[in-house]
Amino acid sequence: MATDQEIRDAGFKFIPQQQYLQNPFNLPVAPEAPVVNQGIVNTNAFNDSDGFSVYNADPNTISNMNPNRYALQDARYDNELSYVGSPVTGYTTDTAAMKHMGMYPEYYGLDKPPPSKISQLISKGIGFIPGIGTLSKIGNFAAGLLPENRRAIMENQLGTQGVMVNDIGQIVVGPGGSYNTPEGIMAGYNVAKMTDETFTDRIGTIENTLKNKYNMTEEEIEDVKAGAYKGDVDTDLFERIRNIEIARKNFADSSNLTDQIVDIRTDTKNKKRGGDDGGGGGIDISGAGTIRSSDNNFQGDSGPTTQQESDYGYGSDAGFFARGGRVNFKNGGLASLL
Repeated sequence: MATDQEIRDAGFKFIPQQQYLQNPFNLPVAPEAPVVNQGIVNTNAFNDSDGFSVYNADPNTISNMNPNRYALQDARYDNELSYVGSPVTGYTTDTAAMKHMGMYPEYYGLDKPPPSKISQLISKGIGFIPGIGTLSKIGNFAAGLLPENRRAIMENQLGTQGVMVNDIGQIVVGPGGSYNTPEGIMAGYNVAKMTDETFTDRIGTIENTLKNKYNMTEEEIEDVKAGAYKGDVDTDLFERIRNIEIARKNFADSSNLTDQIVDIRTDTKNKKRGGDDGGGGGIDISGAGTIRSSDNNFQGDSGPTTQQESDYGYGSDAGFFARGGRVNFKNGGLASLL
């Protein structure tokens, strides 16, 4: 039974008090609304409140919008300087190492644009801010004890190819991008969990659709991949399968470069902590072309000598030199910690 106050609160101002009524007054109950089948309700579970998604990413969540395009060269440069004072190279000063690297500026990244004025001020002035200099040294020391962050390096390398990654590791379509492109076709996938099989599975699914739905032969599908198909079938799956193939190659290239950078940086950390050279061998710069490695496999080399240029050439296809740093992981060298 409703109280007198509840009755008045409900808007019934002229009902006598309950004690004076022969039958108690009950508040009316609204009829239940009929249940309507609305199917699967869109709850925006895969979009944020502003309508962003992996196919239209919020720029503020993209972690590799401005990648370092010289990560490999930076790793080589730092690695070479870490060998100053080592009998492997014979460098006694940074100047000696710089002179050697100056012969191959592209390989060591010495030809890249100079740092911005702000970057220079930060790097030079941070030690003059009370407390910050000490903190930065502590931070650098702590970072030197940790294994290299392969995920961050890989995401940076993907960024150099225009593949955007958000702050939780997913490939996304960035501003101005499109899904059905080599850069966007893998949107939604987590980079750290992707392998070559990720791509082959998707390609296999599309191939089955082309065979079963469009009655295409394997030869015709191979023509589609090569861009040489001349048949009557017309579907956007053609463009999609080609984009996945391109994305697959780009991902493999980024992964290989990431492995090089991780190994070189790890070797640099080991050397700075007083460890070995991470790969053995090296160059005796006191005599051009003299190889210290006992088996002449050049593993662990710092860069080409005159003799090595003659034997292996110089450039993107130049033997071990193209693989970077002192670590030649084809012939052994330092294993990645990750």
